[in-house]
Amino acid sequence: MTHLRFILLLLTASLVLGACSKDEETFSSPPGAGAIDLLAYVPADTPYLLANLDPIPEDILDSYLEKVQPVLDAMQQHLSQVRADLEASGSGNSSDPANDVAQSLLSELDGKLNRVGMESMGFDLRAHKVIYGHGAFPVIRLGLSDATLLRATILRVMENAGVTAPERDFQGVRYWRVSDDDPEEVPVGMYIAILEDHLAISLWPLTTEAERLPAFLGLEKPADSTARQRLARLNKTHGYTAYGSGILDTHRFIDEVMQHASLSPVCVSEIHQMADNAPMMTMGVQELTATAVAMQYRVETPNALAKQLMGLVSEIPVAKALSERALEFALGLKFGPLRDFLLEKATAIVTAPYECEHLAELNLNARNAQQKLTEAMPPFLNNFRGVRVSLDKFNPGLQSAPEEARGVMALHVEQPQMLVGMAQMFVPDLSELAITPGDPPVQLPQSMMPEPGIVAHAAMSATAIGIALGAGEEESLPEFLEEKSGPEGMFLSASYDMRAYLEYTDMLTDSVKTAYDVDIKDEMDDRSHRSQHTDEIRQAAADAFRKIADRSTSSVSFKKDGVVIESRVTFK
Repeated sequence: MTHLRFILLLLTASLVLGACSKDEETFSSPPGAGAIDLLAYVPADTPYLLANLDPIPEDILDSYLEKVQPVLDAMQQHLSQVRADLEASGSGNSSDPANDVAQSLLSELDGKLNRVGMESMGFDLRAHKVIYGHGAFPVIRLGLSDATLLRATILRVMENAGVTAPERDFQGVRYWRVSDDDPEEVPVGMYIAILEDHLAISLWPLTTEAERLPAFLGLEKPADSTARQRLARLNKTHGYTAYGSGILDTHRFIDEVMQHASLSPVCVSEIHQMADNAPMMTMGVQELTATAVAMQYRVETPNALAKQLMGLVSEIPVAKALSERALEFALGLKFGPLRDFLLEKATAIVTAPYECEHLAELNLNARNAQQKLTEAMPPFLNNFRGVRVSLDKFNPGLQSAPEEARGVMALHVEQPQMLVGMAQMFVPDLSELAITPGDPPVQLPQSMMPEPGIVAHAAMSATAIGIALGAGEEESLPEFLEEKSGPEGMFLSASYDMRAYLEYTDMLTDSVKTAYDVDIKDEMDDRSHRSQHTDEIRQAAADAFRKIADRSTSSVSFKKDGVVIESRVTFK
């Protein structure tokens, strides 16, 4: 059974990674005759649902397959050597069953790491996909290019690995059950079924198998599923495309979970009160083209809480999504009001602590938070309103200040002149500099620089203090300080060049290895060959991604109806 679990999980992962949509029929209206309608399996009371209503266009899928093909080619290149390593380690003689399973799977994948190859095994890189809850337990349904081919693929892998795992039968429908040999230790089983037109995967307590199998195997369907209508309304409300969206009903999900837990009525009531602060969570694809993918996530909150959260946001400029800089970052929060908000919530719990025994730790955390939040806050933090960074070049050092950097930064505070005045009292080199709002930037003395050769200028506006790093960067500093505020409620935003980010992480990794004298060979003798191949594939993937990567932008906002998180990635 362990072998079967290993095989099927790997195959399932491959399906999930490639799943999007296949048929030319759409899910935005009831599908025509012969079309796969996976949403028809979704019960109306499901606590969560994720699906695509329309198929992704063929040209978009082809464009992304073309982008990732170098990665697949690199994996194929190393596949033969990995198989040779497994054979050398004793595969085939049952001394290591995991090796038998791995080699069988690798043999099946050899030469098939492409779209034609995957479809020859029954996979469909544009399959319809639906994930929902049967009660609290997840069900995944993925359309297939050919169910017979997938069944033959799985059986072939098991046969070549010497694994015996007969299918079970329920009212004429076959399925696999993957569970521990001792159900008392792990009383939950994973269920896999290859149905006529799709793959179904789920897990639930073994004791509920008889009541759940009919719905899982498609023998019983909901009389009136509302899944399509729910997602269509969601997409229309928030402007999501039909290429993927989802809903999580927090209250309904908690109710389902609590049915399987022994909780007192007071626990149930208090947990429901907590869920009231986020009764619904949604997500959806806002944009999907050959060069960009944009997503939005929303956490709904009561109006009173939403209004409080919006009051914590500072009105400062946000990161520029279309910037040419390597990194743009902005955080705008009023630390004084934020402290008061947190203190209010902690005090409310201390005054009326939770009675549920499972929430006792929250009471303790609230008391500790209340004690810390009542301590005096430094004037600077109380006046803090935000920070912004716009960097074009940087070379980080782990144990020293940055060796090289170009860009501008701003510290937004209530009274910048007062802050500069306090700094001049404690830093003698600053006392001779005349930094006043609206004046041109002034160069900071070399004695203040962490390393020789760094050129820095400072300037001030009515609401911020700015620093320019690098010769010539001071020219853009006044304009940077006077930029207009961003959208209402947006308190965190970032935009960065993904290629520069990868180069930064590579430098950071190399610095860590140098600083701590990491020697992989000494630590991983037994797995050196496999680690080498894994590292080579990972490096090939990173190199391929560098060629297509453009920018990543994201933001977090407090809105009138809750918290909104948005992200967008663009490709060349």
